Amino acid sequence: MQIVVVGGGAVGLLLASLLQKDHTQMNILVHRETQASELNDKGLQQIDVLQQSHHTYIKASHDFKVFPTDAIWIIAVKYHHLASLQSLFNSLPESTPLLFIQNGVKHFQFAKNLKQKHIAFSSVEFGAEKLSNSSVAHRGIGKMKIAVERGDGQPFKKFFQLSDSKLPIEWIENAEQMLIRKALLNCLINSLTTILNVKNGSLITNEQSLILLEKLYIELMEAFPEQQDQLKFEDVLALCTKTATNTSSMLTDRLNGRLMEVDTIVGGILEIAQNRGHEMSTLKTLYIILMAVQQGGVER
Repeated sequence: MQIVVVGGGAVGLLLASLLQKDHTQMNILVHRETQASELNDKGLQQIDVLQQSHHTYIKASHDFKVFPTDAIWIIAVKYHHLASLQSLFNSLPESTPLLFIQNGVKHFQFAKNLKQKHIAFSSVEFGAEKLSNSSVAHRGIGKMKIAVERGDGQPFKKFFQLSDSKLPIEWIENAEQMLIRKALLNCLINSLTTILNVKNGSLITNEQSLILLEKLYIELMEAFPEQQDQLKFEDVLALCTKTATNTSSMLTDRLNGRLMEVDTIVGGILEIAQNRGHEMSTLKTLYIILMAVQQGGVER
Protein backbone atom coordinates (compact mmCIF):
# COMPACT_ATOMS: atom_id res chain seq x y z
CA MET A 1 0.00 0.00 0.00
CA GLN A 2 1.21 3.50 -0.84
CA ILE A 3 0.32 6.58 1.18
CA VAL A 4 1.04 10.23 0.40
CA VAL A 5 0.84 12.63 3.35
CA VAL A 6 0.30 16.25 2.30
CA GLY A 7 1.74 18.56 4.93
CA GLY A 8 5.00 18.70 6.83
CA GLY A 9 3.59 20.04 10.09
CA ALA A 10 3.30 18.21 13.40
CA VAL A 11 0.32 16.03 12.44
CA GLY A 12 1.64 15.20 8.98
CA LEU A 13 5.07 14.21 10.24
CA LEU A 14 3.73 12.11 13.11
CA LEU A 15 1.26 10.29 10.88
CA ALA A 16 3.99 9.55 8.34
CA SER A 17 6.05 7.99 11.12
CA LEU A 18 3.22 6.07 12.84
CA LEU A 19 1.70 4.71 9.62
CA GLN A 20 5.02 3.47 8.27
CA LYS A 21 4.95 -0.33 8.23
CA ASP A 22 6.96 -3.05 6.50
CA HIS A 23 4.69 -3.19 3.45
CA THR A 24 3.70 0.47 3.32
CA GLN A 25 5.45 2.95 1.03
CA MET A 26 5.26 6.32 2.75
CA ASN A 27 5.61 9.61 0.88
CA ILE A 28 5.25 13.17 2.14
CA LEU A 29 4.53 16.37 0.22
CA VAL A 30 5.87 19.48 1.93
CA HIS A 31 5.72 23.18 1.10
CA ARG A 32 9.42 24.00 1.19
CA GLU A 33 12.25 22.40 -0.75
CA THR A 34 14.54 22.80 2.28
CA GLN A 35 12.29 20.55 4.39
CA ALA A 36 12.07 17.96 1.61
CA SER A 37 15.87 17.87 1.33
CA GLU A 38 16.33 17.50 5.07
CA LEU A 39 13.79 14.66 5.29
CA ASN A 40 15.42 12.84 2.37
CA ASP A 41 18.92 13.31 3.80
CA LYS A 42 18.27 12.62 7.49
CA GLY A 43 15.06 10.60 7.48
CA LEU A 44 12.16 11.33 9.83
CA GLN A 45 12.86 11.13 13.55
CA GLN A 46 10.01 10.44 15.98
CA ILE A 47 10.38 10.84 19.74
CA ASP A 48 7.71 8.55 21.16
CA VAL A 49 5.71 8.93 24.37
CA LEU A 50 8.43 7.05 26.28
CA GLN A 51 11.07 9.48 24.95
CA GLN A 52 12.60 6.83 22.73
CA SER A 53 13.82 7.81 19.27
CA HIS A 54 12.73 6.10 16.03
CA HIS A 55 13.91 6.82 12.49
CA THR A 56 11.81 6.37 9.36
CA TYR A 57 13.08 6.79 5.82
CA ILE A 58 10.44 8.17 3.50
CA LYS A 59 10.28 9.91 0.13
CA ALA A 60 9.78 13.67 0.50
CA SER A 61 9.23 16.32 -2.15
CA HIS A 62 7.69 19.77 -2.62
CA ASP A 63 6.42 18.71 -6.09
CA PHE A 64 3.22 16.64 -6.02
CA LYS A 65 3.81 15.36 -9.56
CA VAL A 66 6.49 12.92 -8.37
CA PHE A 67 4.06 10.91 -6.21
CA PRO A 68 1.78 8.05 -7.32
CA THR A 69 -1.84 8.95 -8.02
CA ASP A 70 -3.10 5.48 -7.08
CA ALA A 71 -1.99 5.96 -3.44
CA ILE A 72 -4.21 7.08 -0.56
CA TRP A 73 -3.62 10.83 -0.13
CA ILE A 74 -3.88 12.17 3.43
CA ILE A 75 -4.44 15.93 3.45
CA ALA A 76 -2.94 17.17 6.73
CA VAL A 77 -2.64 20.92 6.22
CA LYS A 78 -4.59 23.73 7.86
CA TYR A 79 -7.86 24.80 6.31
CA HIS A 80 -6.52 28.13 5.04
CA HIS A 81 -3.93 26.24 2.95
CA LEU A 82 -6.48 24.08 1.11
CA ALA A 83 -7.19 26.66 -1.60
CA SER A 84 -3.51 26.67 -2.59
CA LEU A 85 -3.78 22.91 -3.22
CA GLN A 86 -6.57 23.26 -5.79
CA SER A 87 -4.22 22.46 -8.68
CA LEU A 88 -3.25 19.25 -6.87
CA PHE A 89 -6.88 18.19 -6.44
CA ASN A 90 -7.62 19.06 -10.07
CA SER A 91 -4.72 16.97 -11.34
CA LEU A 92 -5.42 13.86 -9.26
CA PRO A 93 -7.72 11.30 -10.94
CA GLU A 94 -11.28 10.87 -9.74
CA SER A 95 -10.29 7.44 -8.43
CA THR A 96 -7.64 8.77 -6.01
CA PRO A 97 -8.87 8.35 -2.39
CA LEU A 98 -8.59 11.50 -0.26
CA LEU A 99 -8.54 11.54 3.55
CA PHE A 100 -8.83 15.00 5.11
CA ILE A 101 -7.44 15.86 8.56
CA GLN A 102 -8.09 19.44 9.63
CA ASN A 103 -9.38 21.18 12.73
CA GLY A 104 -12.81 22.76 12.56
CA VAL A 105 -15.65 22.05 10.16
CA LYS A 106 -15.17 24.39 7.20
CA HIS A 107 -13.11 21.90 5.20
CA PHE A 108 -16.11 19.56 5.09
CA GLN A 109 -17.90 21.53 2.36
CA PHE A 110 -14.63 22.28 0.54
CA ALA A 111 -13.85 18.59 0.22
CA LYS A 112 -17.38 17.69 -0.85
CA ASN A 113 -17.02 20.02 -3.84
CA LEU A 114 -14.05 18.07 -5.22
CA LYS A 115 -14.33 15.60 -8.09
CA GLN A 116 -12.77 12.61 -6.33
CA LYS A 117 -15.12 9.64 -5.84
CA HIS A 118 -13.64 8.43 -2.54
CA ILE A 119 -13.48 11.04 0.23
CA ALA A 120 -13.15 10.44 3.96
CA PHE A 121 -12.46 12.60 7.00
CA SER A 122 -10.39 11.91 10.08
CA SER A 123 -10.39 13.28 13.60
CA VAL A 124 -7.13 12.63 15.44
CA GLU A 125 -6.88 12.58 19.21
CA PHE A 126 -3.13 12.14 19.65
CA GLY A 127 -0.71 14.88 20.61
CA ALA A 128 2.04 15.97 18.23
CA GLU A 129 4.78 18.59 18.40
CA LYS A 130 7.03 19.46 15.48
CA LEU A 131 10.60 19.77 16.74
CA SER A 132 12.32 20.52 13.43
CA ASN A 133 11.87 20.00 9.70
CA SER A 134 12.68 16.32 10.14
CA SER A 135 11.68 15.48 13.72
CA VAL A 136 8.42 15.25 15.64
CA ALA A 137 7.39 14.30 19.18
CA HIS A 138 4.45 12.05 20.01
CA ARG A 139 2.79 13.87 22.93
CA GLY A 140 0.05 11.43 23.85
CA ILE A 141 -1.49 8.31 22.37
CA GLY A 142 -4.97 8.79 20.95
CA LYS A 143 -7.30 7.41 18.32
CA MET A 144 -7.36 8.20 14.63
CA LYS A 145 -11.06 8.21 13.80
CA ILE A 146 -12.08 7.79 10.16
CA ALA A 147 -15.49 8.42 8.60
CA VAL A 148 -16.32 8.03 4.91
CA GLU A 149 -18.39 10.76 3.29
CA ARG A 150 -18.25 9.65 -0.36
CA GLY A 151 -17.65 6.24 -1.92
CA ASP A 152 -17.91 2.75 -0.50
CA GLY A 153 -15.05 3.19 1.96
CA GLN A 154 -13.10 0.21 0.65
CA PRO A 155 -9.81 2.10 0.01
CA PHE A 156 -9.78 3.46 3.55
CA LYS A 157 -10.34 0.09 5.20
CA LYS A 158 -6.68 -0.61 4.44
CA PHE A 159 -5.85 1.68 7.34
CA PHE A 160 -7.04 -0.95 9.78
CA GLN A 161 -4.03 -3.05 8.76
CA LEU A 162 -1.91 -0.24 10.24
CA SER A 163 -3.77 0.12 13.54
CA ASP A 164 -1.70 -0.66 16.62
CA SER A 165 -1.34 0.35 20.25
CA LYS A 166 0.47 3.58 19.35
CA LEU A 167 -2.15 4.57 16.77
CA PRO A 168 -5.51 2.88 17.33
CA ILE A 169 -7.82 3.45 14.35
CA GLU A 170 -11.60 3.60 14.75
CA TRP A 171 -14.33 3.57 12.10
CA ILE A 172 -17.05 6.24 12.57
CA GLU A 173 -20.38 6.27 10.72
CA ASN A 174 -21.18 10.00 10.53
CA ALA A 175 -18.37 12.23 9.26
CA GLU A 176 -20.06 15.57 9.93
CA GLN A 177 -20.98 14.72 13.52
CA MET A 178 -17.45 13.46 14.14
CA LEU A 179 -16.00 16.75 12.88
CA ILE A 180 -18.44 18.83 14.93
CA ARG A 181 -17.47 16.93 18.09
CA LYS A 182 -13.78 17.60 17.46
CA ALA A 183 -14.49 21.27 16.67
CA LEU A 184 -16.44 21.63 19.93
CA LEU A 185 -13.49 20.20 21.85
CA ASN A 186 -11.20 22.65 20.08
CA CYS A 187 -13.54 25.54 20.92
CA LEU A 188 -13.35 24.54 24.57
CA ILE A 189 -9.63 23.86 24.89
CA ASN A 190 -7.87 25.74 22.08
CA SER A 191 -9.73 29.02 22.49
CA LEU A 192 -9.34 29.21 26.26
CA THR A 193 -5.70 28.06 26.43
CA THR A 194 -4.80 30.58 23.71
CA ILE A 195 -6.46 33.53 25.40
CA LEU A 196 -5.16 32.58 28.86
CA ASN A 197 -1.74 31.53 27.48
CA VAL A 198 -1.67 28.30 29.48
CA LYS A 199 -1.17 24.60 28.87
CA ASN A 200 -4.20 22.33 28.65
CA GLY A 201 -4.06 21.09 32.23
CA SER A 202 -4.30 24.60 33.68
CA LEU A 203 -7.89 24.85 32.47
CA ILE A 204 -8.97 22.46 35.21
CA THR A 205 -6.45 23.22 37.96
CA ASN A 206 -7.27 26.94 37.96
CA GLU A 207 -10.62 27.52 39.68
CA GLN A 208 -11.66 30.49 37.53
CA SER A 209 -10.73 28.92 34.19
CA LEU A 210 -12.63 25.76 35.20
CA ILE A 211 -15.74 27.88 35.81
CA LEU A 212 -15.31 29.44 32.37
CA LEU A 213 -14.74 26.03 30.76
CA GLU A 214 -17.98 24.67 32.24
CA LYS A 215 -19.94 27.79 31.27
CA LEU A 216 -18.75 27.47 27.68
CA TYR A 217 -19.55 23.75 27.64
CA ILE A 218 -23.14 24.37 28.76
CA GLU A 219 -23.58 27.00 26.05
CA LEU A 220 -22.21 24.67 23.36
CA MET A 221 -24.45 21.79 24.43
CA GLU A 222 -27.52 24.04 24.26
CA ALA A 223 -26.72 24.66 20.60
CA PHE A 224 -25.60 21.08 19.87
CA PRO A 225 -27.78 18.84 22.09
CA GLU A 226 -27.17 15.83 19.82
CA GLN A 227 -23.53 15.87 20.99
CA GLN A 228 -24.32 15.45 24.70
CA ASP A 229 -24.02 11.66 24.60
CA GLN A 230 -20.80 11.79 22.55
CA LEU A 231 -19.15 14.66 24.43
CA LYS A 232 -19.78 14.78 28.16
CA PHE A 233 -18.14 17.38 30.38
CA GLU A 234 -16.26 14.52 32.04
CA ASP A 235 -14.73 13.77 28.61
CA VAL A 236 -13.47 17.35 28.39
CA LEU A 237 -11.95 17.14 31.87
CA ALA A 238 -10.35 13.79 31.02
CA LEU A 239 -8.78 15.21 27.86
CA CYS A 240 -7.39 18.20 29.77
CA THR A 241 -5.90 15.76 32.28
CA LYS A 242 -4.49 13.44 29.62
CA THR A 243 -2.90 16.34 27.72
CA ALA A 244 -2.10 18.44 30.78
CA THR A 245 1.43 19.34 29.68
CA ASN A 246 0.52 19.89 26.02
CA THR A 247 0.34 23.28 24.34
CA SER A 248 -2.77 23.47 22.15
CA SER A 249 -2.27 23.90 18.41
CA MET A 250 -3.88 27.35 18.41
CA LEU A 251 -1.67 28.59 21.25
CA THR A 252 1.36 27.13 19.47
CA ASP A 253 0.45 29.15 16.38
CA ARG A 254 0.04 32.28 18.50
CA LEU A 255 3.42 31.81 20.20
CA ASN A 256 5.11 31.29 16.82
CA GLY A 257 3.47 34.29 15.15
CA ARG A 258 1.45 32.14 12.74
CA LEU A 259 -2.10 32.60 11.54
CA MET A 260 -4.39 30.94 14.08
CA GLU A 261 -7.34 28.76 13.08
CA VAL A 262 -9.89 31.07 14.71
CA ASP A 263 -12.30 31.23 11.77
CA THR A 264 -11.87 27.53 10.99
CA ILE A 265 -12.63 26.30 14.50
CA VAL A 266 -14.55 28.95 16.44
CA GLY A 267 -16.02 30.75 13.43
CA GLY A 268 -17.27 27.52 11.92
CA ILE A 269 -19.08 26.47 15.11
CA LEU A 270 -20.53 29.97 15.57
CA GLU A 271 -21.91 29.87 12.03
CA ILE A 272 -23.62 26.49 12.54
CA ALA A 273 -25.01 27.56 15.93
CA GLN A 274 -26.38 30.83 14.54
CA ASN A 275 -28.09 28.92 11.73
CA ARG A 276 -29.77 26.90 14.48
CA GLY A 277 -30.95 30.07 16.23
CA HIS A 278 -28.33 30.19 19.00
CA GLU A 279 -26.35 33.39 19.56
CA MET A 280 -23.55 31.85 21.70
CA SER A 281 -22.63 35.00 23.62
CA THR A 282 -19.68 33.46 25.48
CA LEU A 283 -18.13 31.84 22.41
CA LYS A 284 -18.71 34.99 20.35
CA THR A 285 -16.84 37.03 22.96
CA LEU A 286 -13.94 34.56 22.86
CA TYR A 287 -13.97 34.78 19.07
CA ILE A 288 -13.67 38.59 19.17
CA ILE A 289 -10.81 38.39 21.68
CA LEU A 290 -8.98 35.80 19.55
CA MET A 291 -9.39 37.92 16.41
CA ALA A 292 -8.03 40.90 18.33
CA VAL A 293 -5.02 38.80 19.38
CA GLN A 294 -4.61 37.67 15.79
CA GLN A 295 -4.45 41.20 14.35
CA GLY A 296 -0.89 42.15 13.53
CA GLY A 297 0.29 38.53 13.45
CA VAL A 298 2.26 37.39 10.41
CA GLU A 299 2.30 33.78 9.23
CA ARG A 300 5.80 32.47 8.70
